[in-house]
Amino acid sequence: MKKISSILTLPFIFLTYFSFGIEENKDEILRKGLIVYKKANCMGCHSWHGKGGGGYGAGVSLREPSYEINELINIIKCGIPGTGMPYFYKKSYKTQKCYGTLKEDYTEAQMPKNSITFLNERQIKSLATFVYTELQNKELDKQYCVKFFKKGSKICENL
Repeated sequence: MKKISSILTLPFIFLTYFSFGIEENKDEILRKGLIVYKKANCMGCHSWHGKGGGGYGAGVSLREPSYEINELINIIKCGIPGTGMPYFYKKSYKTQKCYGTLKEDYTEAQMPKNSITFLNERQIKSLATFVYTELQNKELDKQYCVKFFKKGSKICENL
């Protein structure tokens, strides 16, 4: 069943990217998504492996939930109000509504937190594709570990 799901997912990923004028192959999109995962410090909460419990201990597992790619894009752009998940898009809550709201709809204490690093739309799409394809509903394996650390790591030897 997973094989069929993967086969059906690939055309969707390519259509998503071609519709935005990005002509890259799947491997390049995923490579860039991993770079963004590191740049945005997703591992600070979700850890390098995406299972959560990162340095801040707040991040949920990115391997267990099942979100569609557009939902992931929205979560990255808008964060999740009332949780530790910040928003990564500079225009969120300012000129672009998130969950139908803008900054003025919140008190200062209720306002969703912004990330330290903002991402552009292309980076957000690459990151969402990476999470959707490489982490979500996948077991942690040595192949991913080596891909994450490039040259490998002693951590990868134990997988």
